[in-house]
Amino acid sequence: MSPFAAAAWLCQNAAMPVPTDARFSLLENAGPSGALRLLFWLRMVAIAAQTLFVATVHFGLDAPLPLPQLALPIGALALWNALNYGVVHRERRVEHGEVVLHLLVDIAAFTWVIYLTGGPTNPFVSLYLVPISLAAISLPAAYAWFVAAICGGAYSLLWWQHVPLPPVDSRFGGAFDLHLAGMWVNFLIAAALIVLFVGRMARLVRRRDHELAALHETALRDQQIVELGALAAGTAHELNTPLSTLAILVEELNEAATDPVQKQQLRTMMEEINVISERLNRIAGRVGAERSTGARHVGLREFTEELLAHWANAHPEVQLAARFDLPAQDLEIVAEATIEQAIRNVLDNAAHATLANGGNRVDVRMTLTAPGCGMGEFLAEDVRSKLQQVPNVSEVNVDLTFDPPWSQDMMTEAARLETGML
Repeated sequence: MSPFAAAAWLCQNAAMPVPTDARFSLLENAGPSGALRLLFWLRMVAIAAQTLFVATVHFGLDAPLPLPQLALPIGALALWNALNYGVVHRERRVEHGEVVLHLLVDIAAFTWVIYLTGGPTNPFVSLYLVPISLAAISLPAAYAWFVAAICGGAYSLLWWQHVPLPPVDSRFGGAFDLHLAGMWVNFLIAAALIVLFVGRMARLVRRRDHELAALHETALRDQQIVELGALAAGTAHELNTPLSTLAILVEELNEAATDPVQKQQLRTMMEEINVISERLNRIAGRVGAERSTGARHVGLREFTEELLAHWANAHPEVQLAARFDLPAQDLEIVAEATIEQAIRNVLDNAAHATLANGGNRVDVRMTLTAPGCGMGEFLAEDVRSKLQQVPNVSEVNVDLTFDPPWSQDMMTEAARLETGML
């Protein structure tokens, strides 16, 4: 398949997925808005569970609870949830402070209920971990520590101030038996929450990996199309030269021919050559225009230093050394994406080869006092042999130069003192 046909096939058949907002979050919806929605539904579950718990203890276990006092925090929490339904589910920007406010409301209501139902002796007191967990996976560290401190402080205060649980009917066993039953229910709740949070985390990790794989595939397709386009443009320019030669030869043959049939055939050949040349120029111009999209004017030194710095940061395992042979006045170039990608490919290949061979190359440029110094080759060979003894050095290249000319300024004070020049 020719490069032109390959490029056209890729352009027509490559399914380019539209990049989505791939912000990673441990919630079903990214950011604080997702935390608010999850908190809204967890609050609904908490309201139903607290109502069921109070009804079971008061009516089922014949343990009189302060129902009017308990109705206040549960009713207030239900009212808060109802008032915030539209706010929570509206598409808008949500700040982290708003999530903290909702968590504080939940903590206050939960503390109120626990205060009226036994305080630290209530087996459900460990559910303070739920707002802490939600803050840890959806908020910055400072906010998460703040929520943890509030929960810890509320738990500590319950040791000093709480309403003891009333005794239950002896038919249901002792207080310790009921505490064990509450711990069992608390375990079931904790297990369900762990499955909820960890399951969502696992799904989001898989979704993120899928999106990253899709983006990587898109980048590879784009790079392949750019390379094929560059190949097509180069091939089009190269074919123009032999086509021009053929056109000149056909014109000369047409002038020298006397047979009308032969002249007609040569004119047909010339027309076909012109058609091919026009199509090649069209392909080269189109690819060149596409390659120029996004090009920028930048200084050559600035472009090179920026490119090498970015590449070095992305490959810390490779030591990159660069030497510029550029004029003092920086030259302005038109930097296309294909140029940068081509240089990156060369650097990547060199890095892979270096790491695969497990060695490094050392280049030395040294100067002597005078070009006619007879010790030049001996000194270069001595430097080369000493460097080859260094671990992980596989190749040494010593280059003798006399530009710039040697002077004592090139020597350190210790070297000048050792040689008696100081």
